[in-house]
Amino acid sequence: MRPGQVKPNEFELAILERLASKEPSIHAFVGHLHVLSREFTGVGSFTNFACDESAADAPDRQVGLDGLNKMPGVPNGMGAVLFCKGDRPKCLEVFTYGDNHWEGVYDGFAIEQTA
Repeated sequence: MRPGQVKPNEFELAILERLASKEPSIHAFVGHLHVLSREFTGVGSFTNFACDESAADAPDRQVGLDGLNKMPGVPNGMGAVLFCKGDRPKCLEVFTYGDNHWEGVYDGFAIEQTA
């Protein structure tokens, strides 16, 4: 990932597409997201997106990933949740399960369906 990348990366896009298949109302926004910032915490990350002023009065909601992110070097896998203003994505949180660490490298990831 290049510094200053303002579009979602392949990992973020895969999660966003999976979430949009669960919540089709957000699908129209996925291809037009502008990344404002990324924060890596050591156990996950927060990707903040520009959110149109017209969504200011929309209710806050969350869409959780219904699969497991399998990531090399993260034995327990990872989860994700998308925070939205109405249907507009505002922040994507990715997190590890257990006490696993993740430094933001996403090479070799796979999203598996959970039961």
